[in-house]
Amino acid sequence: MDIVFDHTGFITPSLEGSVRFWSEVMGFDPKPSVERKGGWVAPFTGVPGAELKIAHLFGHGTHLEFIEFGAAGGRSGEPVANDCGTGHVCFKVRDLDATVERILAGGGKLAGRITTITEGAVAGIRGLYLRDPYGVLIELLELK
Repeated sequence: MDIVFDHTGFITPSLEGSVRFWSEVMGFDPKPSVERKGGWVAPFTGVPGAELKIAHLFGHGTHLEFIEFGAAGGRSGEPVANDCGTGHVCFKVRDLDATVERILAGGGKLAGRITTITEGAVAGIRGLYLRDPYGVLIELLELK
């Protein structure tokens, strides 16, 4: 099968805010944002009347995309970790406590709390789920 992973994307209500958080707080390198309004956008996304503002950010060995939908709107509210279709990004960090504090100071929010995993391949490692300012779930695992 010829499949090559390219990026992970998230929908945001504020492209500018997401780019600021993910570059200033999480250390990603943003590329210039683009707008997409052509006739291909609605059939491509399956969202009638869709107009997009898109940003690509690179860092930590990955490529993230953030999309702000314009005229089409959408449901608001943060996804719940156990909602089908909800995703998250996971980072391994050397100093879990300092990273959590940096995320919270940068506008992020706790989703869970720092907990030591007690079973499986990562037993003994501390970690938790947080959210970026717009609800994207971030998993942190502390490197041993």
